[in-house]
Amino acid sequence: MKPHANPPAQHIVARILQSRREQTGSHAAQSSVTLITGTPIQTQDGALAVETLTAGDQLITRTQGLTPLSKIRKSRAMMHAVRFTAGSLGHTQPGGDLLLPLNQQVLIRDWRAKAMFGQPQAVVPAFELIDEEFIRDEGMQMLELCTLTFDRPHVIYAGGMEIATSRAAGDNLRPAA
Repeated sequence: MKPHANPPAQHIVARILQSRREQTGSHAAQSSVTLITGTPIQTQDGALAVETLTAGDQLITRTQGLTPLSKIRKSRAMMHAVRFTAGSLGHTQPGGDLLLPLNQQVLIRDWRAKAMFGQPQAVVPAFELIDEEFIRDEGMQMLELCTLTFDRPHVIYAGGMEIATSRAAGDNLRPAA
């Protein structure tokens, strides 16, 4: 663990590391995102709640433009949630408060990427961004989840944020504007 890691998030890192170990090597884990029901997703037909999507729906991605959703799986899980207050990642990012599972990958393209990684953009788990003022750990909650699976890694637009599959970093990202 980094010595400068975010103290509020350190108490949950062990659970995340175990989850990552269980998912390592899984293509589905590398090309999927998990969101909480009610999260609006940008699609060819406009913003739709994640739970209303079906396989074959065309989602707008940063990485490829329109891409078909391969599969959607609905589940319930007791896990930590992270709340991003409206505007916490920029003027309109997210557009309203957004709740994410704590280990969901987020694409950041602001001063945080530069400060944390020395890069103009970076993909980080939501818990790494907790500051307890604008981005808060909401604790353990029973969450209604939708896991979206794609044929390859992507960055999608959800609730006004750029949400990444676990392997969307690197060559798949277009340079920051």
